[in-house]
Amino acid sequence: MPYQEKRAWFMLGVIVITLAAYFAFISLVRFDSVSLTVFALAGFLGLRRSKRRRGEITYDERDRQIERQALMASLCAFYALILVLSLVADFTGGGDASVRLWMVIQIFWAVSLVTWGIKALIVIVMYRKGAHA
Repeated sequence: MPYQEKRAWFMLGVIVITLAAYFAFISLVRFDSVSLTVFALAGFLGLRRSKRRRGEITYDERDRQIERQALMASLCAFYALILVLSLVADFTGGGDASVRLWMVIQIFWAVSLVTWGIKALIVIVMYRKGAHA
């Protein structure tokens, strides 16, 4: 299994745990600014443990192409989700009311995690299908 696919599985696991903790927490506390603390779990996405050996190639053309395609698709999903959820938040507020800042921040964090999850899923699927550059 390529390193990028292992990394995508790790990212997907962290994202699922973070979103599960987030939804469990907001079901107990309701929507509140305190529920933002759950997104600190997303900090584990930055962990990187690699055993790179001398002379080993970590990225080739195929890996770069898969990464590029996954990033493009996930960024399109990010912009679409931000737009849709912002409109939903605005319309549920009654139109005249403003959207609370903590709700905007939660929308951004949730959409960011979903976007990283989409990217990880695309990387996994493309490696499984044997996509070539």
